[in-house]
Amino acid sequence: MTSVCTYDWNPLTTAPLNSQLAGVLAGLVFAGMIVLISVQPEPSHLPSGVEPGRRTEALVLLVGSFLALLMASFLFGVAAGDTVCVRGRTMLLSAGGLLALGVLSMFGGLCWLIDQYDHESRRATRVTLFATYFVGFIVIFYLSTTVGDYVDDVGRELSGQLPAWLPTIINYYYLPILEGITALLLLRSLIHQYVKRPRTETSEITVLATAYIYVLGVMVAGLIAVQTTKFDADKPITLGYFTFATLTSIGAPAVALMMQLFALPTGRSASTARHRPDDAAAHPREQ
Repeated sequence: MTSVCTYDWNPLTTAPLNSQLAGVLAGLVFAGMIVLISVQPEPSHLPSGVEPGRRTEALVLLVGSFLALLMASFLFGVAAGDTVCVRGRTMLLSAGGLLALGVLSMFGGLCWLIDQYDHESRRATRVTLFATYFVGFIVIFYLSTTVGDYVDDVGRELSGQLPAWLPTIINYYYLPILEGITALLLLRSLIHQYVKRPRTETSEITVLATAYIYVLGVMVAGLIAVQTTKFDADKPITLGYFTFATLTSIGAPAVALMMQLFALPTGRSASTARHRPDDAAAHPREQ
């Protein structure tokens, strides 16, 4: 295992900046969680037929985002001081996925926060939903590029033992399939927003399952990082672990990304009555 990176571009040089970025974002998410917990909204007079916003969903997604960004910042910091190139690249593989998913979960929590106050027109919620799907496309492209470069560069260290199907999956199937699924989910979201049907909101179980998947993703990334530290110049990375780290780094974020998109609010306008009950009580019908 070489200790000096000989690649055209060395992502380890950007690890300190990414660590700072993930740390700052984690701090912002933590501050938002504190505000969300401590500040209770005053009871508002909502139009008839409109349910109050669900703050719990936003808090759950922000917790998942905080954990992912916190672990990403730590892994980027560890990789920044690594002198073994392949070991550092493997650690960056997990850190990059957590950073991308943490940012996506931030937007998911923002969607629920805006949905809490956007009761009638839902225009702000719909704009935020579209922005979240756009971030999802960026996350998919980032993950496919990161993992593809890792397979191409680190795969050379395996002396021709790299299975031919692994680069094919990463370079030709991973990106189109995930982007296609995301596009279908975006189309589904747009249909739900504008087709006039009885309003049904995203279930709490879906949001909670998304948070659990985020926590599981953080645990898997930590496991990969711990195992990666055992490799050095005397004990090079094995083909089995290389394949495991690669497939895990594309599989776990893909599942978390899909669940995150399912856990977004629908953005559908609620049907409101023309008159509020309070108005009817204040202006009784004349006999």
